[in-house]
Amino acid sequence: MMKKPKKMIIANWKMNVTSEKDAESLFLSIKNVVSKLEYTTMVCCPPHMYVNQVARYVDHRNYRVGGQDAYPEESGSRTGETSVLMMKNAGAEYVILGHSERRHLETKSDVARKVTAVLEHDMVPIICIGEEQRDKNWKKTLTQQLRDVFNRVPKKNPENIIIAYEPVWAISGDKKNPATAVEYMEALEVIKKELQKMFKTAKAVDDMRFLYGGSLDDKNIEDFLKNASVDGFLVGRVSHDPRVLMTMFRLIEDHEHRELFGQLDD
Repeated sequence: MMKKPKKMIIANWKMNVTSEKDAESLFLSIKNVVSKLEYTTMVCCPPHMYVNQVARYVDHRNYRVGGQDAYPEESGSRTGETSVLMMKNAGAEYVILGHSERRHLETKSDVARKVTAVLEHDMVPIICIGEEQRDKNWKKTLTQQLRDVFNRVPKKNPENIIIAYEPVWAISGDKKNPATAVEYMEALEVIKKELQKMFKTAKAVDDMRFLYGGSLDDKNIEDFLKNASVDGFLVGRVSHDPRVLMTMFRLIEDHEHRELFGQLDD
């Protein structure tokens, strides 16, 4: 029986950790638990200035470190930017790109250039896409976002690409309105169909990983585990809450254990 890939949790700490001490403390509070998980891996994405501090504690395959963004050029007169090469040298292996909270700061071409640069530096891009509203044009919005990226990116190494579906209408804030597993699966069908057209092979799409993000927590993750084909989750609002993360890890582990041993029994 082919070994099933582990579920992935991308913990996007955003701007919620404000000191090196807090970053180290948060990572250390969860790393020992994550190292013992059988079916789950985690990628911590701290603020840029703490990537190196967190990365030096990475000593197990179950957890890795990523960046929340990166500039596509290696160096130059770019005041305030952090380059892909800087991020890699700091210890990041993944980079979140095109996040809804950054899209107003960058063009479509910017996102595509970043994806290309991350892949060229043997890192894994976590490409965020998602519609503003679930209206009559939402499918066209998703396909156009994919074209904006992949029409400008070399069609190679699909196994190093992660697509995170994060519908803007589901992003947390004052109102928490997560998508359902059904809505995620509807979007996933659109995404995979478009990617297959662009990569011209179903295998390329099979090699990619697809995540859900948007107001996800320990209260609604089970809906996705039970009712959706999802490779993992991009977690923001609760990503720096060890208690909630521990519960989510347990729910994933319990579900994957039941799935595995249910298949063996059959």
